[in-house]
Amino acid sequence: MTNTNDKNLYSSTRGPFSIHAAQPVECSMGKIIFAGTKWNSRATYGHAPPPDYLRPTPHFLLVYTLEGEADYFDDTGVRTILRKGSLVWTRPGVNQSYGPRPGSRWSEFFMWFGGPAFDTWQTQGFPGDKSRLLFLEPVEYWIERFTEIVQPRTNVPAETPLVRLCRLQQLLAEALQIQERSVENTELIAWREAACARLTEGSLTTAPSLEAVARSLNMSYSLFRQRFLMVTGKSPGKFRSLGIIRRACSQLSETNASLAHIAEQLGFYDQFQFSRRFKQEIGISPSAFRRQLISSHKGKPASRG
Repeated sequence: MTNTNDKNLYSSTRGPFSIHAAQPVECSMGKIIFAGTKWNSRATYGHAPPPDYLRPTPHFLLVYTLEGEADYFDDTGVRTILRKGSLVWTRPGVNQSYGPRPGSRWSEFFMWFGGPAFDTWQTQGFPGDKSRLLFLEPVEYWIERFTEIVQPRTNVPAETPLVRLCRLQQLLAEALQIQERSVENTELIAWREAACARLTEGSLTTAPSLEAVARSLNMSYSLFRQRFLMVTGKSPGKFRSLGIIRRACSQLSETNASLAHIAEQLGFYDQFQFSRRFKQEIGISPSAFRRQLISSHKGKPASRG
């Protein structure tokens, strides 16, 4: 259901800058049909909430959030909250609906574009059958680059439409690269946390072997060791050893357990092996470590209630 007379689709208040560019770029490889800004928009939600009201997307579409928050929904299965820096990129034929969240002001930059160059991108999965969600900050940097394409300054040498179209493709390529790096970093953090959790399980005698930890992460030990060293700066064996000693420090400071009991709990062969390993890592014996703790606590003034 489409209502082209809905004034809320096109309403906009004055903002810190304005973009209104009808057919700013056109060449044999593609064109930008329209680019503009809307400030304090009430588009779509001023008419009816989704999914009762979906607008068709006849061209490729970019929607970049400049401020505020908006709910977004389309028939590719994407449903999200757009916040400052969020960029939605959809293909032609997608039906979508978006508008400000209750109590929030929302402003956007949007662009309709198409042509052979972007049809080729689509065949390679960009944006693909499902709309893409990207995150680009700082907004001031990215909106300036979009503006240079669709509404170039008059005091700089003019660029051909093809050059400006290629600039848009470069911007999209950079946005995709940022997304890929973000995904890689997220996956690497999750992998590191899983590996560290496995390496801190049990005691020296009950913990899984380093080879077993690697297998649980679907890796050979050599590859596991190489990757773990890269992301933590320590080998798996060194990380596990330091973890055991950290647990020993906690028991020495928080309990009155004997050194023999702590050694047994942590899986050392005996108290002497424990003391030797502890001194190798900390620089003093467990007994000296505990004495220092007791001495430092005695020197502190009593707290007043």
